[in-house]
Amino acid sequence: MRAPPLLLFAPNLKMRTPLALAAAALLSGTAFAQTVNSELVMYHGDSVLDDWGLYRHLDRDSDGLYMAADELIPFAVDGGIQITYVDDVKYRAEGANHYIYILASGDVILRLQDLDGDGECAGPGEITQWADTRAGGGFSNTSPDSLDFDPITGTFYVTDDNWNSGSQPGSGIHAYTDLNSDGDANDAGEFKQFVDATAVVTVAGTSGQVTIDPGDLESIMFDSTNGVVIGFAQQDLVLYGFQDMNGDSDANDAGEAWNFCNLTLDMPGLEVNADILSGALQSPSCPSSSGTGYYASLEVLDFAPGAGPAGEDVYWMMSTASNASCTSAGGLLYRGIDVNGDLDLNDAGEVTLMTGGPGSALTYPSMYGGASHDGGFSCRAGGGDVLFYIDLNGDGDADDLNETTLMGVDPGGHMVHELDDAPNGAFAHPSSNVNWHEFGTGGTSSLGLVPEIDHIGFPNAGGSFTVTLENAIPNNANVLLAGFSNTVWNMPPVLNLPFNMTAVGAPGNTLYVAGQYQFNAVADASGNASSIINIPGIPSLVGRDLFFQWYCLDSVANPRGATMSNAAQSTIE
Repeated sequence: MRAPPLLLFAPNLKMRTPLALAAAALLSGTAFAQTVNSELVMYHGDSVLDDWGLYRHLDRDSDGLYMAADELIPFAVDGGIQITYVDDVKYRAEGANHYIYILASGDVILRLQDLDGDGECAGPGEITQWADTRAGGGFSNTSPDSLDFDPITGTFYVTDDNWNSGSQPGSGIHAYTDLNSDGDANDAGEFKQFVDATAVVTVAGTSGQVTIDPGDLESIMFDSTNGVVIGFAQQDLVLYGFQDMNGDSDANDAGEAWNFCNLTLDMPGLEVNADILSGALQSPSCPSSSGTGYYASLEVLDFAPGAGPAGEDVYWMMSTASNASCTSAGGLLYRGIDVNGDLDLNDAGEVTLMTGGPGSALTYPSMYGGASHDGGFSCRAGGGDVLFYIDLNGDGDADDLNETTLMGVDPGGHMVHELDDAPNGAFAHPSSNVNWHEFGTGGTSSLGLVPEIDHIGFPNAGGSFTVTLENAIPNNANVLLAGFSNTVWNMPPVLNLPFNMTAVGAPGNTLYVAGQYQFNAVADASGNASSIINIPGIPSLVGRDLFFQWYCLDSVANPRGATMSNAAQSTIE
């Protein structure tokens, strides 16, 4: 029997939120007044759709926007094998090579490279472990949150907020450098404890040294002009600067840490930004729910050399607080310029509120990832919207005509977390009709062959396409599994994916996709089979990811009597 049509799943699709719809209505007609030379790489997904991974916002039609249905495409979706959760994303060029570095599950740094030039990083050898944050320093537990790199030395700086009512071993800032150029930073001497948060760290205050808490650093940026690491300390609500002044590869010595930017009144004894203190600048804080002090969350930081109105370096700081719990603190984006060159942003006129205040075109309740590019700043809001902010008239904000642009939307309304930009052309641009991404490996049949999945056409709402199979047992039955997830199959019982099928009698085989829908197909004398998939003509289906895998009956291959093919993902257009 053929499984029920995909139409049955349509009512469960997530709809765009009213806020996102309001943004589209307000901003979609805005003339984009800036050439975009970047694309965006971000980690996103949805707990209901179970489609977590890295995706690209790619400007295929060169209109400066990412609004078309084919401009949000998978970049590194590997079925949950290595990429199941991501804490930060950074693009880096190394000579002629282009990489994406991510903080991923297992507290490791992964390096992604498109080796075969197909525009994505999910194939063999394209996702490798660059550093293990536990093994590097010999820690039993780490909790890396944010990373940035020195473009000169190649050193990556990583915050570790392993903080539980106080700094834990390994908390602070780690530094990793691939000294022997073997493609990782896992070798002896390639790890340094740049800031040891279990030691006493002090900075100069208004009347003497003040002991600070760098054990809960939530975000980081590297000032490549001055060689300064800047991190936001969640317990103190202050951005601290760190620099190795004496050349011993750490910033643990006296005078190597300082108050870089203080936009709240929470930390006694520290200088506060002059405009915050006078009330001229809105603070990204609110009274703490504990009844003591304040709360703030500047968890998105980025350094942009030469991006200021007169070619100054820019320090971007974005609040990720939610207005629902921290009134008027959500959606605030600040631009910092060190006007007097004293390596801090606490002087009058050095920090401006670019957007999110009372005069902004649209105030979002929550912001997640963000990145500077093309003279401005892109951020991801709840529901997957991409907004680009740029100060065109030089008044210090992006609240004027044509300065705020809704650049992209996500029809699925995904939760979006981390984000970075890459230059256009750094990664191959898939042609407009490429919408098929294979992943995983198949098992070996009794004939010594590995069943292979393929396709004819692509899934379009209101149309049909064909999923094909090669290397099956001739004249045998096969079942095509199709579903909306590659991380869980709620059968029941619930199966977390990928699932090693050794336990069910098929060693060497892996189930990668949910099989809510199953289609029977008999192989021909050459071991080829196919199944036609009809997609309902419902506009809200556009943007949904579908996952496919063949279950090939093979009575003598193993006790289960079946062999699995590799798997594939495709997006409904």
